[in-house]
Amino acid sequence: MAYEPIHVADAARTPLAMAQFQQSGNEVLGYVAWGGAVIGVLALIIIGGRMIHANFTGDPWIAARGMAELPWVVLGVVLLIASGSLAGMLLQGSYHETEDDLGSLIAGVAAEQNDVERESAGCEGALQDPDSREFVCPDDDGWERLSHSVPLTGPDDERCTRDGKADCYDYCFVSGFHDGNTAYTRSPCTPSGDDFALLKGDNWIWADYHCPNLPSNLWNESGSCPDNPVDHFDDVPREYARAGRGEPAMHKYYICTEFPEWANGNKREDQVGNGYCDVG
Repeated sequence: MAYEPIHVADAARTPLAMAQFQQSGNEVLGYVAWGGAVIGVLALIIIGGRMIHANFTGDPWIAARGMAELPWVVLGVVLLIASGSLAGMLLQGSYHETEDDLGSLIAGVAAEQNDVERESAGCEGALQDPDSREFVCPDDDGWERLSHSVPLTGPDDERCTRDGKADCYDYCFVSGFHDGNTAYTRSPCTPSGDDFALLKGDNWIWADYHCPNLPSNLWNESGSCPDNPVDHFDDVPREYARAGRGEPAMHKYYICTEFPEWANGNKREDQVGNGYCDVG
């Protein structure tokens, strides 16, 4: 079964539309009720006039028929006014029966629909193409491009944890992040050659989790990574250079100064270790 996607941006406009619909509905019901009352009064005047005329002409049959019609006219007016009031109460009750506005309800339906479509893709880590609205599996063409362009939902994003990884820090981490200029290419967070320009953009989605993996010459080239805090290896404070000078010292100072969340997220013994930023 195919599902037509519901756009959340459209759902955001529904509370105003609902208020306008409610106001228009109340106005229509008011016109109907007043129209019914006017028709009822006219009917009563006509029937009463016929009965008075019958009394003057001495025709009791017309007067009796008017008396028989009178209860039905009164009943019709009462039912018309009552039905309009009841319809208004039902509309008002249906609008206020939940604390969530209509926009939130439709957004929830859209989210549920996305979950259904994601499950129907039949794979773990499927991503939705913003253009076609279709879900693409990791083994399909186009998934790698989406993995570097669809915004992350946080460190526990599905694309980071689908292969048993703990989070995006674990997903992007490369063991030789400070040992050379090619280690970072082993990370799935490094865009391929065709998409390498994404790394240099100011909205690169993997910046928080992958900038510390990059060689120092790329820090200033990426618009999303903070600039190199020092101009040369010799400028690194002595306490950060005790484990070794050169690139390792540059990385340690850069990470502990600009990315303390990264160091905290990678406090696993097989990665940076618990005391990576303990200096002094």
